Amino acid sequence: MGTANWVFPEAGSYQVHGRDLSEDNFAHEERTGLELLMREILQNPLDARAPGNDGPIRVKFRVLKPGEYDAGYLAQVFPVDYQERLAAAGGDKLPPFESTTILVLEDYGTTGLLGSWDDPNVDGRNENWNAFWFREGEGAKSTPGSNGRAGQGKITYYKIGGARAVFGLTVRASDGKTLLMGRSAFKRVYPFDGKKYLRHSFWCGGGDLPLPLTDEDSTAKFTQAFKLERRNEAGLSLVIPFPNDFQPKVAMRTVISEFYFPITAGKLALSIGGMEVDASKIDSLADILLPDDFARERKSSFTKEFRRFANQIVAEEKSGATPLQLKSGWDKSPTIDASYFPEGALEELRDKIEKGQRITVRFPVAVRPKSSAAVESYFDVHLQIPEELDRTEEAYVRRDLLIGLETHLGSSGHLQKARAATMIRESELSAFLADAEEPTHLKWNASRPRLAEDYVNPQATLRAVRKAAPRLLAAVSNGLVSRDLKALAKYFTNTADVGKPAAGKKQKGEKSVGDQTPPPPPVRKPLRIEFGVSSVSVVPNGTAMLQVGELPIVCTLEAAYEGLDQNPFDAYDPFDFDLADENTHQIAVVGATARSRKDNRFEFEVTHPEFSVSVSGFDPNIRLRARVLYKEAADGSAISEE
Repeated sequence: MGTANWVFPEAGSYQVHGRDLSEDNFAHEERTGLELLMREILQNPLDARAPGNDGPIRVKFRVLKPGEYDAGYLAQVFPVDYQERLAAAGGDKLPPFESTTILVLEDYGTTGLLGSWDDPNVDGRNENWNAFWFREGEGAKSTPGSNGRAGQGKITYYKIGGARAVFGLTVRASDGKTLLMGRSAFKRVYPFDGKKYLRHSFWCGGGDLPLPLTDEDSTAKFTQAFKLERRNEAGLSLVIPFPNDFQPKVAMRTVISEFYFPITAGKLALSIGGMEVDASKIDSLADILLPDDFARERKSSFTKEFRRFANQIVAEEKSGATPLQLKSGWDKSPTIDASYFPEGALEELRDKIEKGQRITVRFPVAVRPKSSAAVESYFDVHLQIPEELDRTEEAYVRRDLLIGLETHLGSSGHLQKARAATMIRESELSAFLADAEEPTHLKWNASRPRLAEDYVNPQATLRAVRKAAPRLLAAVSNGLVSRDLKALAKYFTNTADVGKPAAGKKQKGEKSVGDQTPPPPPVRKPLRIEFGVSSVSVVPNGTAMLQVGELPIVCTLEAAYEGLDQNPFDAYDPFDFDLADENTHQIAVVGATARSRKDNRFEFEVTHPEFSVSVSGFDPNIRLRARVLYKEAADGSAISEE
């Protein structure tokens, strides 16, 4: 294994050919490729903390410029054969070897890639070597609820490199071995010299199995060619040739906004392009790279005041103080009243909120694995209502990872603007939410396959986490928080006009009291909505029912779970339920025809006066609201019945 060569596996007859679909999961409109790379690339070091390391994980990014790396060695790594295959798979032509750049990432205070290195077929926890080089769609993290578990994020490493290749040298804490290997991930299966080849190829020692280089001569040459700073320290060094537009300032700005909590807590320290950040420097650097105006433009909550709020949270967590805890069952109710708080606690929280102070509440929640009994878990919500806050600022943090597109506090226009952080630290709940995350780790999705495979009623657990902050805000701000009364001024009489004598005589067309027209007749309501324990039905409304001559009519049944003090239909969350899910929501129609079902709406056509439409499968623990929309045939006017 003293010489490394590229091994290009042929595509077999019984293999599916085509493009890499995982790459599409990271084509995100609200995040650049570099931003996604920074999120993904820092998860592994945070999850690979070495035993006994109480300090921060240290990660160093360097961009080697022309003259700072061995161009001759780089040319040997990418021979003409590789370049031709890259082009056949839809890749771009590589720049001259002597005038490009090389991205080098090295982490310290970690374990390196553990597990079997001489058998790529071994699976299981701590099989990090095989998971990194040979697995997609599944990881091998040893800690439940690790930051990264989807197993797809590695594609961002390959996307950023023009050669779509990554090389890794790891020193393992378990046995002290130094292992070196590389891999490519082309865009698609490709034809070459009359044959078809798989997207993945391996830079390794060759032979029957893709084994790493272990000899000192090979690892020393690689280390020298790319100026690696690692000597015998455990950890992982990655080399990505031909990086596409790696900008150190953008990378550091992403680190500040996405990993503020672990850096402030002393868990992570970084150096990027000569800029260094740790717990002592992050705020001064944030003032420069992430000023408030820029944070707002980027829809980031991490303004200067939110960072101060986050520092308070980190200090409280470090102190080990146990927050006030709600009683179990709070998540079965659409609102959190005083009965769920310890005696007198709600009044104390309201007093603190009124004074602009931060409050912390612990929310117990059950995680229900299919393979075992329900597990009691919890998460914490930190809340503050500062004066003059011009927009809602919130964060959902699972372990060390910001789930950046989860924003539920600001979705209701009926709640006071507030600042909040939902912190998930407990391992069982973190593992559940990790399985709920989209591959980018930016949003949760109750329909992810792993949830359905491993958990009972995952929608309810996820809903509890998402809605805890707005439910807490509604509970503590009830009657205490000042409202913007000017916003309602147009609906009330000006007190200065009360009792003022009428000016001048009655104008033309003005009616006196005796001229008032009679009120309109009551609106006929031919449809009635009935609720069951977990269902809702639409049926004829007695003598006001539709007649044969009025049929057919098209109706839309709209449902939503009861909100806090907001309109439940406006606050409908697609993750609450989806009527298009035929397995969950059974629909029965008699005297009517189903037309379409999507989100919280079911459209049907009534064809007979004696009809019945029923939809089941709703959560029996949450109050359901429903309304039916239709147009009468007589005048075509739209009518809503609730």
